[in-house]
Amino acid sequence: MNVASLPTIRRPRALHLALSVALPLALSLGCEVQPGGGVEIGVDEGSAIASENGLKTFNGLKTFNGLKTFNGLATSTNMTSTSVLMSSADGRTTASYLVRCALPAGRTITKTDSDGITYSFTGQIGLAPEWETGTCEKNCQEWVSACMLSLVNTLGQHVPVWMMASHSSIGYGKSKDYPRQEGAFFGNLFVEPAKAFYCAGRDYSRNPAPGRIGSGQIEPPYSDPFPGAGACAMNCKDSRESGPDAFASCATWNNVITIFRQ
Repeated sequence: MNVASLPTIRRPRALHLALSVALPLALSLGCEVQPGGGVEIGVDEGSAIASENGLKTFNGLKTFNGLKTFNGLATSTNMTSTSVLMSSADGRTTASYLVRCALPAGRTITKTDSDGITYSFTGQIGLAPEWETGTCEKNCQEWVSACMLSLVNTLGQHVPVWMMASHSSIGYGKSKDYPRQEGAFFGNLFVEPAKAFYCAGRDYSRNPAPGRIGSGQIEPPYSDPFPGAGACAMNCKDSRESGPDAFASCATWNNVITIFRQ
């Protein structure tokens, strides 16, 4: 298990999480238990989330006709002992990112593979907390999809990124440490065929991170749906809260995550 080290606590405005991922194993977040039983996690300025990307290819979602929709991550057919996600290291990596995107910090689900080995998958971003025990409807599916797409690195490298989005668990706070607008991600991986898209941000081609968009990726699982240069600024609407820094919608997609790099 690879235990994350969270930043020093500054002032309680929003989350700023940095996480390293051990590919097939559980994700675990550090936290500090406060007097009185409360739990306070590392915070920073703004309301966006800093995270590390290292999801190689979603266990081949580029050729996979969408994940199944189901009621409750804890009882999902996608994460039974004989399922695609639990039967291989790549599948468990996909499961770890799915749970990481969907559930908030402090929530963990445990699953067993066909050999009886137990794995724990821990939440971080909290885009779909209702999914732990209930149904993941269209908006839920699109938020989790945008999150997973935004964390793809086709080389499997961990590159820190900064998320901005209209979802309350992320927000539109900026970080001076992540000045380069890489692009925006959106789609739905839970339909057939899966919808997986991105568009280029204003700093798309400025020293792109290996394995990320703009870097000549190897068989990426998403595509740019817009003609020409495909710039987000030409095809997406700014959010009123962030102005041109982040996008509220792209074409008909209203659940969009904008990513910034260092």
